Amino acid sequence: MRYALVGAGALAFLVVSAGLARVLAAANAERDAVTEIVKAQSHGDRATVIASIHGCRSNGACRARVIAQVARLHSGGKVRVLRLDGPSHLSVAARTGTSRIAWRAGEELPVVQCVKLRREGDLRRGFRVEVLALSAPIRRDAACPGG
Repeated sequence: MRYALVGAGALAFLVVSAGLARVLAAANAERDAVTEIVKAQSHGDRATVIASIHGCRSNGACRARVIAQVARLHSGGKVRVLRLDGPSHLSVAARTGTSRIAWRAGEELPVVQCVKLRREGDLRRGFRVEVLALSAPIRRDAACPGG
């Protein structure tokens, strides 16, 4: 009986650990998606920015907005993330949320933007992260809408 309880406890520990690892990996994927789209934008890679935003490639207004924004924010300097505030909590379920990123390229002034993300999936199958929107720069002291 003792071995069965120890085995059940070990199995429960492994299941909880695997679930926590998936949640943390999804949070990292959200941070990576935000950072990568900002880097592509700063480096002038409008094709990558357009491809990174779900549905943007087939939306003329989105493409035009991204092209103008990339031209405005293009910088040759190395991108440094000054602050990244993701959706406010770790979640074990699918969700949509907004991240706020403050970044700087080279010696340029800091830029603050909002990135709307959707996380789909579950603990059993894993999660997938999509960028839904990338805002124009906002005031450095402003909060993201809904965030």
